[in-house]
Amino acid sequence: MDYQAQLGDIFLCDSDRLGARIVKFFMQAPTWYIWIWRYMLNKQQPVRYYHAGMVLSETQMIEQQGKVQYGDTQKILSRRITIYRKKNLSDTQKELLKSRAINQLGQGYGVEDIIAHTLTWLTGIRLFVVVVGAISRNRAICVNRVARWYSHIDQFGSPDWYEVTTKTMDEYCAKMSDWELAYTHD
Repeated sequence: MDYQAQLGDIFLCDSDRLGARIVKFFMQAPTWYIWIWRYMLNKQQPVRYYHAGMVLSETQMIEQQGKVQYGDTQKILSRRITIYRKKNLSDTQKELLKSRAINQLGQGYGVEDIIAHTLTWLTGIRLFVVVVGAISRNRAICVNRVARWYSHIDQFGSPDWYEVTTKTMDEYCAKMSDWELAYTHD
């Protein structure tokens, strides 16, 4: 499948590294008891991706690593990756996406978000994610950055951008008619 990059394409990628496997484990369910319940009923669904970012051009993308930074679009295409494209994005919407993303260049990783998601997973109290998400607006994890950049266009099935996970984003984009699969590589 050939890929023709467009500004605003969202990529989700996978890895076998330990950190990626841990992230994907915690994204299987919102709490430990829901995870156990699904496991007992054999309804636990695997999470395919641990990382998200956005394509800016054929040669450049933007992602959250230790900080928000540019990356090489061509380099990521050889990884296990899926790229979704929002249909019918206007030029104005694309430029706003680009502006929102570039304005966050250099901002740090969301350690607070990781702690909040972990506390929610352990206790089942969604308030941790909601409060910390509201407080730590300039630091987020990668998928929440992408959801925030897109928040004026799409909510990815979640009321708040800081609650979106790679699993919910992947499932949402795959089933919604206004999103299309632009590229995949296993």
